[in-house]
Amino acid sequence: MALTKRVQLLLDPEQYTRLKELARTRKQSVSALIRRAISREYVEPMSEQKRAALDRLLRQETDFGDWEQAKREIVREVVRDFDAPSDP
Repeated sequence: MALTKRVQLLLDPEQYTRLKELARTRKQSVSALIRRAISREYVEPMSEQKRAALDRLLRQETDFGDWEQAKREIVREVVRDFDAPSDP
């Protein structure tokens, strides 16, 4: 995939030093390490979750549990999303 989008990221000196050392030992760029971390943390899990959800729907084995438990989970997710830092 072509890299066509640029992101400016500010790190504290310790973070940058640790990333630079890790990049050197792995013979990669700091940018490559950061791209891989983003993929592992945000992109891949989302794809796996969507795939698993689709598999459950297609198998029609989804157990939604009781309403009170489902309601607690919905509220917990809404609160978690509300508390999550937003992108500037």
